[in-house]
Amino acid sequence: MATPLLALDSVTKEFGKIRAVDEVSLEIPVDEVTAVIGPNGAGKTTLFNLITGRYELTSGQIKLRGDRINGLEPQEIVQRGLARSFQITNFFPDLTALENVRLAAQAQNMELTPGALLSHHDQKSESKDAARAVLDRLDLLDIAQEPANSLSHGQQRHLEICIALACNPDVLVMDEPTAGMSPEETVETRELVEDLAEDITIVIIEHDMDVVMRVADRLAVMENGSLLTVGPPETVREDERVQQAYLGGETV
Repeated sequence: MATPLLALDSVTKEFGKIRAVDEVSLEIPVDEVTAVIGPNGAGKTTLFNLITGRYELTSGQIKLRGDRINGLEPQEIVQRGLARSFQITNFFPDLTALENVRLAAQAQNMELTPGALLSHHDQKSESKDAARAVLDRLDLLDIAQEPANSLSHGQQRHLEICIALACNPDVLVMDEPTAGMSPEETVETRELVEDLAEDITIVIIEHDMDVVMRVADRLAVMENGSLLTVGPPETVREDERVQQAYLGGETV
Protein backbone atom coordinates (compact mmCIF):
# COMPACT_ATOMS: atom_id res chain seq x y z
CA MET A 1 0.00 0.00 0.00
CA ALA A 2 1.36 3.43 -0.95
CA THR A 3 2.30 5.84 1.81
CA PRO A 4 -0.51 8.43 2.24
CA LEU A 5 0.40 12.03 1.54
CA LEU A 6 -0.82 13.10 4.99
CA ALA A 7 -1.30 10.67 7.86
CA LEU A 8 -2.72 11.27 11.34
CA ASP A 9 -1.99 8.59 13.93
CA SER A 10 -3.98 8.63 17.19
CA VAL A 11 -3.95 12.45 17.24
CA THR A 12 -5.18 13.78 20.57
CA LYS A 13 -5.53 17.29 22.00
CA GLU A 14 -6.52 18.07 25.57
CA PHE A 15 -7.31 21.47 27.04
CA GLY A 16 -7.14 20.82 30.76
CA LYS A 17 -9.70 18.10 31.41
CA ILE A 18 -11.41 18.59 28.06
CA ARG A 19 -10.36 16.24 25.25
CA ALA A 20 -11.15 18.25 22.13
CA VAL A 21 -9.65 15.72 19.71
CA ASP A 22 -9.67 12.09 20.79
CA GLU A 23 -7.23 9.65 19.12
CA VAL A 24 -8.08 10.54 15.53
CA SER A 25 -6.34 8.40 12.91
CA LEU A 26 -6.87 9.45 9.30
CA GLU A 27 -5.01 8.95 6.04
CA ILE A 28 -5.28 11.59 3.30
CA PRO A 29 -4.61 10.12 -0.17
CA VAL A 30 -2.84 12.18 -2.80
CA ASP A 31 -4.98 14.07 -5.34
CA GLU A 32 -8.26 13.64 -3.46
CA VAL A 33 -10.60 16.02 -1.64
CA THR A 34 -11.26 14.91 1.93
CA ALA A 35 -14.04 16.81 3.70
CA VAL A 36 -14.04 16.82 7.51
CA ILE A 37 -17.61 17.31 8.67
CA GLY A 38 -19.53 17.17 11.93
CA PRO A 39 -21.70 19.27 14.25
CA ASN A 40 -20.40 22.39 15.96
CA GLY A 41 -17.99 21.46 18.71
CA ALA A 42 -17.03 18.17 17.08
CA GLY A 43 -13.35 19.14 17.05
CA LYS A 44 -12.89 19.91 13.35
CA THR A 45 -11.14 23.27 13.68
CA THR A 46 -9.01 22.01 16.56
CA LEU A 47 -7.93 19.14 14.32
CA PHE A 48 -6.97 21.62 11.59
CA ASN A 49 -5.03 23.67 14.13
CA LEU A 50 -3.08 20.54 15.05
CA ILE A 51 -2.38 19.64 11.43
CA THR A 52 -1.09 23.13 10.65
CA GLY A 53 1.00 23.52 13.80
CA ARG A 54 -1.03 26.19 15.56
CA TYR A 55 -1.63 23.80 18.47
CA GLU A 56 0.75 21.24 19.93
CA LEU A 57 -0.48 17.64 20.11
CA THR A 58 -1.10 16.11 23.52
CA SER A 59 -0.28 12.76 21.96
CA GLY A 60 -0.14 11.08 18.58
CA GLN A 61 1.72 11.90 15.40
CA ILE A 62 1.18 13.67 12.08
CA LYS A 63 3.26 12.82 9.02
CA LEU A 64 3.54 14.53 5.63
CA ARG A 65 5.04 12.29 2.95
CA GLY A 66 6.13 9.94 5.72
CA ASP A 67 7.98 12.62 7.70
CA ARG A 68 6.72 13.83 11.07
CA ILE A 69 5.54 17.45 11.06
CA ASN A 70 3.95 17.79 14.50
CA GLY A 71 6.27 19.84 16.68
CA LEU A 72 7.33 22.05 13.78
CA GLU A 73 6.48 25.75 13.67
CA PRO A 74 3.54 26.65 11.38
CA GLN A 75 5.78 28.30 8.79
CA GLU A 76 8.05 25.26 8.74
CA ILE A 77 5.01 23.11 7.97
CA VAL A 78 4.08 25.48 5.14
CA GLN A 79 7.58 25.17 3.74
CA ARG A 80 7.25 21.38 3.90
CA GLY A 81 4.23 21.64 1.59
CA LEU A 82 1.06 22.12 3.65
CA ALA A 83 -0.79 25.46 3.54
CA ARG A 84 -4.09 26.64 4.99
CA SER A 85 -6.81 29.10 4.14
CA PHE A 86 -8.66 30.27 7.23
CA GLN A 87 -12.32 30.61 8.14
CA ILE A 88 -11.65 34.25 9.00
CA THR A 89 -9.76 36.26 6.39
CA ASN A 90 -6.07 36.45 7.20
CA PHE A 91 -4.11 39.04 5.22
CA PHE A 92 -2.57 42.53 5.42
CA PRO A 93 -5.64 44.74 4.88
CA ASP A 94 -3.80 47.87 3.71
CA LEU A 95 -1.64 46.08 1.16
CA THR A 96 -2.87 45.35 -2.34
CA ALA A 97 -4.03 41.91 -3.34
CA LEU A 98 -0.84 41.46 -5.36
CA GLU A 99 1.39 42.53 -2.47
CA ASN A 100 -0.33 40.08 -0.12
CA VAL A 101 0.15 37.16 -2.48
CA ARG A 102 3.71 38.22 -3.36
CA LEU A 103 4.73 38.28 0.29
CA ALA A 104 3.43 34.73 0.69
CA ALA A 105 5.38 33.57 -2.36
CA GLN A 106 8.49 35.39 -1.17
CA ALA A 107 8.25 34.03 2.37
CA GLN A 108 8.14 30.47 1.08
CA ASN A 109 11.71 30.74 -0.16
CA MET A 110 13.52 32.83 2.43
CA GLU A 111 14.31 33.21 6.08
CA LEU A 112 11.34 34.66 7.94
CA THR A 113 12.88 37.66 9.65
CA PRO A 114 11.29 41.12 9.30
CA GLY A 115 14.42 42.44 7.58
CA ALA A 116 14.64 39.58 5.13
CA LEU A 117 10.93 39.67 4.33
CA LEU A 118 10.77 43.39 3.62
CA SER A 119 14.18 44.15 2.15
CA HIS A 120 14.41 44.90 -1.57
CA HIS A 121 10.91 43.57 -2.12
CA ASP A 122 10.54 45.52 -5.36
CA GLN A 123 13.37 43.44 -6.82
CA LYS A 124 11.64 40.16 -6.03
CA SER A 125 10.49 39.68 -9.61
CA GLU A 126 10.13 35.93 -9.32
CA SER A 127 7.78 36.28 -6.35
CA LYS A 128 5.75 38.93 -8.15
CA ASP A 129 5.46 36.75 -11.26
CA ALA A 130 4.35 33.82 -9.11
CA ALA A 131 1.80 36.03 -7.36
CA ARG A 132 0.38 37.23 -10.67
CA ALA A 133 0.08 33.64 -11.89
CA VAL A 134 -1.89 32.65 -8.78
CA LEU A 135 -4.18 35.68 -9.03
CA ASP A 136 -4.74 34.91 -12.69
CA ARG A 137 -5.73 31.33 -11.91
CA LEU A 138 -8.41 32.57 -9.52
CA ASP A 139 -9.55 35.33 -11.92
CA LEU A 140 -8.39 38.08 -9.58
CA LEU A 141 -5.84 39.85 -11.77
CA ASP A 142 -8.24 42.72 -12.37
CA ILE A 143 -8.17 43.58 -8.64
CA ALA A 144 -4.44 42.95 -8.17
CA GLN A 145 -3.71 46.60 -7.35
CA GLU A 146 -6.72 47.08 -5.07
CA PRO A 147 -6.19 47.24 -1.30
CA ALA A 148 -7.29 43.96 0.28
CA ASN A 149 -9.67 45.73 2.67
CA SER A 150 -11.57 47.26 -0.28
CA LEU A 151 -12.48 43.90 -1.81
CA SER A 152 -15.86 42.19 -1.49
CA HIS A 153 -16.21 39.38 1.03
CA GLY A 154 -16.07 36.76 -1.70
CA GLN A 155 -12.99 38.32 -3.26
CA GLN A 156 -11.29 38.48 0.14
CA ARG A 157 -11.95 34.77 0.73
CA HIS A 158 -10.53 33.95 -2.70
CA LEU A 159 -7.53 36.17 -1.98
CA GLU A 160 -6.97 34.07 1.15
CA ILE A 161 -6.86 30.98 -1.05
CA CYS A 162 -4.41 32.76 -3.37
CA ILE A 163 -2.12 33.46 -0.42
CA ALA A 164 -2.16 29.77 0.51
CA LEU A 165 -1.55 28.69 -3.09
CA ALA A 166 1.39 31.09 -3.41
CA CYS A 167 3.20 28.81 -0.95
CA ASN A 168 3.06 26.10 -3.64
CA PRO A 169 1.60 23.46 -1.30
CA ASP A 170 1.13 19.75 -1.91
CA VAL A 171 -1.78 19.82 0.55
CA LEU A 172 -4.24 22.72 0.83
CA VAL A 173 -6.22 22.81 4.07
CA MET A 174 -9.39 24.90 3.69
CA ASP A 175 -11.43 26.01 6.70
CA GLU A 176 -15.02 26.93 5.76
CA PRO A 177 -14.19 28.50 2.37
CA THR A 178 -17.85 29.44 1.68
CA ALA A 179 -18.61 30.92 5.12
CA GLY A 180 -20.62 34.14 4.85
CA MET A 181 -20.91 33.96 1.08
CA SER A 182 -23.92 34.69 -1.08
CA PRO A 183 -25.38 31.78 -3.10
CA GLU A 184 -23.60 33.07 -6.21
CA GLU A 185 -20.26 33.37 -4.40
CA THR A 186 -20.75 29.90 -2.94
CA VAL A 187 -21.17 28.41 -6.41
CA GLU A 188 -18.05 30.24 -7.62
CA THR A 189 -16.06 28.93 -4.66
CA ARG A 190 -17.33 25.39 -5.13
CA GLU A 191 -16.27 25.50 -8.77
CA LEU A 192 -12.90 26.90 -7.68
CA VAL A 193 -12.36 24.00 -5.26
CA GLU A 194 -13.28 21.55 -8.02
CA ASP A 195 -10.74 23.20 -10.31
CA LEU A 196 -7.97 23.22 -7.70
CA ALA A 197 -8.66 19.57 -6.90
CA GLU A 198 -7.48 18.60 -10.37
CA ASP A 199 -3.85 19.06 -9.32
CA ILE A 200 -3.67 19.47 -5.54
CA THR A 201 -4.69 17.43 -2.51
CA ILE A 202 -7.36 19.25 -0.48
CA VAL A 203 -8.61 18.78 3.08
CA ILE A 204 -11.68 20.90 3.74
CA ILE A 205 -14.05 21.80 6.57
CA GLU A 206 -17.36 22.92 5.12
CA HIS A 207 -20.87 23.20 6.59
CA ASP A 208 -22.64 23.59 3.24
CA MET A 209 -23.58 19.99 2.55
CA ASP A 210 -24.36 20.69 -1.10
CA VAL A 211 -20.78 21.88 -1.56
CA VAL A 212 -19.43 18.91 0.41
CA MET A 213 -21.35 16.31 -1.56
CA ARG A 214 -20.26 17.84 -4.86
CA VAL A 215 -16.54 18.32 -4.23
CA ALA A 216 -15.48 15.60 -1.80
CA ASP A 217 -14.04 12.23 -2.75
CA ARG A 218 -14.21 11.14 0.88
CA LEU A 219 -15.93 12.33 4.04
CA ALA A 220 -14.42 12.09 7.51
CA VAL A 221 -17.16 12.59 10.09
CA MET A 222 -16.28 13.81 13.58
CA GLU A 223 -18.40 13.72 16.73
CA ASN A 224 -17.33 14.80 20.22
CA GLY A 225 -13.68 14.95 19.17
CA SER A 226 -13.62 11.44 17.73
CA LEU A 227 -13.71 10.14 14.18
CA LEU A 228 -17.11 8.55 13.63
CA THR A 229 -16.61 7.19 10.12
CA VAL A 230 -14.68 7.72 6.89
CA GLY A 231 -15.87 6.86 3.41
CA PRO A 232 -17.19 8.05 0.05
CA PRO A 233 -20.06 10.58 0.23
CA GLU A 234 -22.68 8.17 -1.11
CA THR A 235 -21.86 5.69 1.68
CA VAL A 236 -21.52 8.18 4.51
CA ARG A 237 -24.78 9.93 3.69
CA GLU A 238 -26.67 6.67 4.32
CA ASP A 239 -24.96 5.95 7.65
CA GLU A 240 -27.55 6.19 10.42
CA ARG A 241 -24.91 7.27 12.94
CA VAL A 242 -24.01 10.22 10.74
CA GLN A 243 -27.64 11.16 10.20
CA GLN A 244 -28.25 11.16 13.94
CA ALA A 245 -25.03 12.90 14.96
CA TYR A 246 -24.81 15.52 12.23
CA LEU A 247 -28.08 15.73 10.37
CA GLY A 248 -30.69 15.22 13.06
CA GLY A 249 -31.80 11.92 11.57
CA GLU A 250 -32.40 13.37 8.10
CA THR A 251 -30.72 11.96 5.02
CA VAL A 252 -28.49 14.40 3.14
